[in-house]
Amino acid sequence: MVEDVEEAANDLLAADHDFAAAHVLLAQVDFARDRHREVVSRLAPIAARHPTYVAAQLLLGRAAEKLGDLPIAYAAYRAIAARVPLAFERTGALHTRALEITANRVEEALRAGDLAGAEAQLARLREWGPAEELTFEAARQVAVARRDPKSELAAVERLAARRPGDRRLAERRAELELEVGDPGKGLEIVQELARRNPGDAALAAKLEAAKFRWRLSLLPPGVQATADQPELTRAQLAVLLYWLVPEVRHARPASGRIATDVLDHPQREELVRAVNLGLLDVDPRVHKVFPGGRVTRGTALRALWRTLWLFEREHPCVAGGGADPPASALCDRAAACGLLDDAAAECRANAPLSGAEAVELIRRSLLVLGSA
Repeated sequence: MVEDVEEAANDLLAADHDFAAAHVLLAQVDFARDRHREVVSRLAPIAARHPTYVAAQLLLGRAAEKLGDLPIAYAAYRAIAARVPLAFERTGALHTRALEITANRVEEALRAGDLAGAEAQLARLREWGPAEELTFEAARQVAVARRDPKSELAAVERLAARRPGDRRLAERRAELELEVGDPGKGLEIVQELARRNPGDAALAAKLEAAKFRWRLSLLPPGVQATADQPELTRAQLAVLLYWLVPEVRHARPASGRIATDVLDHPQREELVRAVNLGLLDVDPRVHKVFPGGRVTRGTALRALWRTLWLFEREHPCVAGGGADPPASALCDRAAACGLLDDAAAECRANAPLSGAEAVELIRRSLLVLGSA
């Protein structure tokens, strides 16, 4: 009997390879022979093309359950749950475990470096459990892998609402609010954490950083946009130095260095101030500062060291360092003043510099200057 069904189904497929009913007949034959993997392979594309085909979805769900692939079974039952009581029952029974397995697959894909695969599994979670905590956690993980702080903030905000006592989440939300969200909200979160933990030195430091970032949010939009740049130009570094360091903004340079390529530049005022204070070098051969040139971390550290030397050379970490220490000593001097936590690990003098990194270096410099 089974052989007759198989032969008839193959005859039908010979005439029309896409005949869905014939594929279901062959899948039933495979199921009867305990060939459940073949059932899934055959019916998965049929179910995708015909989501309301009850016979295909029911058989696919049963075979996937036999294999232990509960997400496939759950998806099959879910597609027809509104029409078939058995499918509705199995959907309810499998819901929690199917979502857990899918969330685990997000993590597995990310560990394997398969971002597209992780995003596909996340899409399933969002369809099946849009308000589930594990969906928000998976979304957070994918956002981190994608380096998408706005999406990470959206996920962390929902997770923090579910876990009000989770300090790690609260701190991360504050960081993200300050970086890409509502700086006022970020400051409020850190203030509350500091209030609850009055003796916590790490939180006290984070509170000072949050206050600084909040003050940055009050500056002109162009300055805020500069602070968000993934890589800074020399002109953009001059903008941040001018607007974030009061000593730079209010100083009256004694020298009159000439840079011919800043005269018509949109950031002329900021560039002229940085050049005349000697914070940025001018090529003496062509009298240019090259405003559009990429800023390296080494360039920024040198500009900030010169700022410290110019305005606070009596500070213990600055005194004796000289106006322009050699490149080999610059990172150690910056670390001695707290601009870097670890000179060897964080210097990376030739690496590009983001706006966020520049803002943090400037904030630390202001602690030395007493202007934070």
